[in-house]
Amino acid sequence: MTRDAHDSVERSEQPVTVRPSLSRAAVRFVETHPDEAQRIVANALETAAALDSTGTPVTRRLPAALQRLVISAGADSGAGRVLSISEAAERLKVTRVTVYAWIEAKRLLAWRATRRGILVPAEQITGSGEVVPGIDRVLAVISEPTEAWEFLTEESPYLSPDELRRPIDALKAGEVDVVVAAAHSFIDAFT
Repeated sequence: MTRDAHDSVERSEQPVTVRPSLSRAAVRFVETHPDEAQRIVANALETAAALDSTGTPVTRRLPAALQRLVISAGADSGAGRVLSISEAAERLKVTRVTVYAWIEAKRLLAWRATRRGILVPAEQITGSGEVVPGIDRVLAVISEPTEAWEFLTEESPYLSPDELRRPIDALKAGEVDVVVAAAHSFIDAFT
């Protein structure tokens, strides 16, 4: 082992103390949900560590729990993939005008990205003319689309204290009221 590699290993074994400035809402969340806060911080740090200096994900070192958040150019599955308006219209078998109308009506979740235009998460599309039921009700509670998508796709303690599940999976299983209640709890924890 080289001296630099040895120093790197030695440094990684030493505890690191970080004292970020937190809002009162964040402090309350940490106090009431210490295990969840630890998981959130660990995921955020792992994601940050997996980015190179240009911000491009380095997937070979990305933890398995975070790999679904990476969008690969050739990915054709819905999980983690985002579509353009044209791609969403093609998948839904509707016109682009219809996709825009659904986004406006909050039936379909989408957000504007700086360079790529409007992005539509593919996982919410379940078939021709069909989206996961309840997306509109979640958007009524969490109006910011990117925050709503984060809520829907992260394992959540708000659904059940016994198991962590992704709210979008609960929506797919028809548990719309449970997810809407969890969305309210999620919002309450951060306000």
